[in-house]
Amino acid sequence: MVVLLLSCGILSAGFAVIGYYNRALPIARPFVLFMAAETVWLLGSACELMSTQLQTVLLINNIEYPAMMTVPVALLFIAFVYSGREHYLTKKIVPLFFIVPALVCLLVYTNPVHLLYYTGFHMETGGGTLIWVYDHGPLFLILIAYNYVVGLAALFLVAGRYLSGHKFYRWESIILVIAAAIPFLLNIAYILHAAPLPDYDLTPVAFFLTGVIISAGLLRYQLFSAVPVAYSRVFSTLHDGVFVLDKEFRVIDLNPAAEQLTGMRAASAIGKNLASLVPETAGIYRPPDQKIPEQEIQIIHDDTPRFYDVQMIPLDPEGTGSKGYLCIFREVTGRKQAELSLLTANKKINLLTRITRHDLENKLMIVHGYIALLRKPLSPEALSEYLEKQEAAVNAMHEQLAFTREYQQLGSRAPIWQNVDTIIRRAKTQVFFDQVRFAITVESTEVYADQMLERVFYNLLDNAIRYGGKNLTAVTVTSYPDSGALVIAVEDDGVGIPAEDQERLFEQGFGKHTGLGLFLSREILMLTDIAIDQTNPPGKGARFEIRIPPGKFRPASGDHRQ
Repeated sequence: MVVLLLSCGILSAGFAVIGYYNRALPIARPFVLFMAAETVWLLGSACELMSTQLQTVLLINNIEYPAMMTVPVALLFIAFVYSGREHYLTKKIVPLFFIVPALVCLLVYTNPVHLLYYTGFHMETGGGTLIWVYDHGPLFLILIAYNYVVGLAALFLVAGRYLSGHKFYRWESIILVIAAAIPFLLNIAYILHAAPLPDYDLTPVAFFLTGVIISAGLLRYQLFSAVPVAYSRVFSTLHDGVFVLDKEFRVIDLNPAAEQLTGMRAASAIGKNLASLVPETAGIYRPPDQKIPEQEIQIIHDDTPRFYDVQMIPLDPEGTGSKGYLCIFREVTGRKQAELSLLTANKKINLLTRITRHDLENKLMIVHGYIALLRKPLSPEALSEYLEKQEAAVNAMHEQLAFTREYQQLGSRAPIWQNVDTIIRRAKTQVFFDQVRFAITVESTEVYADQMLERVFYNLLDNAIRYGGKNLTAVTVTSYPDSGALVIAVEDDGVGIPAEDQERLFEQGFGKHTGLGLFLSREILMLTDIAIDQTNPPGKGARFEIRIPPGKFRPASGDHRQ
């Protein structure tokens, strides 16, 4: 028995050293405390068995008792760290766990005075060896009660980790539950005289076995470098959707972001093939010997397209996917929308360049024609007429060039979320309303649109004032939901728009001024799939409705009114 205790004590010291070299990791610190205290307890127990002098035995017992009381507390600390509750182990809280051990040690040291912890001592023969046996008094129950409370708390924490943790880490939880239960079960057997060696208290050896099992778990499952709760926290708080797949692409686990992506709870999704949950991924699979490249897919959510970069990361070191995959969905809708907007803008600018060049060539031909006529003898009336027509052509070219300077900004910057109320009020300050009343009642909303959105509302308000007629008294801007979309209406009580003009309102060049304002407004809105139309019948005042599709508007993030 002495040899067993000495051997266990030496090995326990070795494990403490291993833990010390990993002391930077949270779980290593209570592990070192556990194994160091266990070393003192084991070696002290061995020395007790080797001595036949009662005073010597009691001295050794007094030395090992603080270590004996520390072992279950250190085991509880390991459970705290393992279950992710290490934040409770502060400098103020940790000493509280040692109040009862300190009291027990004080009772042991003062036992000769009160004889309530040990009532006496006697020698017995155990395994052919004379050993001193302690007759325990009533205060000994304090030790038993505290150690069992601490042990049950450790078991509770580890069991909770098992129930809430990922299945990959449940074996580690089972190992720690077994490790924590062994010494207490063996101690109960000793008290009931049902232990394998009833003459010896094998509790220190049982705690050593606990340390060995924990050490094996730490080394086998790398808990020194990856406490399971860290996995759980990171996994559950990632904004990216993450699926853990087996080699057949069946879902083993998924995080809350992935649940939201599929619209299915984890309990229902686990065991299903990824393609059945996200059909858009059906085309990304490859044979085991081929690497799966990162791909972009489009998924429709509530009639709104969402774009995701999908990455398949093999779980095996060789990268073959033999142990499954980590499938990560990273939403890139904002980036994709910006790319599509810029592409659309470039196409439209190229188109406008061709149209503008054609129009300017026509206007220049007109000017050259009148210059040729001016070289001939002309009456004053004809000369004045030709000069006016040349001036009109030059002014038209000037307006065309001014428009191209403005149009070239279209889509040059990525769309952004803009507060509707702020944009409209800012556009209103650029229009002279004089006696015309202006009213705005729009939802506190942000719209995803090109950064020239303000120009759209400026054009609509300017047109209302410019062409509303003498009877114009009010311009109003309102908003309301309609079939999942948001409609913003700009309406006036002026003369309205003639029936013959309504079909051509948004054509380039049509209108009484430059004929480019409404055309530009429609182009700006179309960059982010926003539509605009004039809905009032002739003679009733103009009403322009801007229809913003789902996904392109949201509640305002704050009060942006000016």
